[in-house]
Amino acid sequence: MVTVEVQPPTQTQAGAVMYPPLVISSERDDAYDFVQVVLIDPYGRVLEDQLYGTLSASGKGLDDRSTSRSSASTEYAVFPDLAVSYAGTYYLRVSAIRMDYNAPEGPAAVIAASTTTEQIMVYDQSVATEIPSPDEQTLLRRLRRNGGFGVPRSPR
Repeated sequence: MVTVEVQPPTQTQAGAVMYPPLVISSERDDAYDFVQVVLIDPYGRVLEDQLYGTLSASGKGLDDRSTSRSSASTEYAVFPDLAVSYAGTYYLRVSAIRMDYNAPEGPAAVIAASTTTEQIMVYDQSVATEIPSPDEQTLLRRLRRNGGFGVPRSPR
């Protein structure tokens, strides 16, 4: 199972890097090879060549002292530089991928789990930077401090 731990902003400017960044979690036992993000329209259609930045990432554990035993088995994937090219209404679909190296036709990527973010409104003009929730802020701070996840700081 994949979970959106930090939602992308509900509104952003076309071409601007989204803040807060998308953060996904999964259990280590799920053994996903990587997580992939695609842009979809309100009808669920995948929109190619309109989402830029880091579109796939491997999950990794958070190495800090505040990690409890239960969260020590959690892996995170951060997408720090996503940007949408055009104004419109969108969602991000996040898919956890497992590679099947025993497929008859050769290695195949299999979607093992997926989820969708909340709606994102993209405008041609600039919009105010959103502030993550207190829980999201805490997680972003932990990811920034411990583990090299590439979490950006909030634009001012």
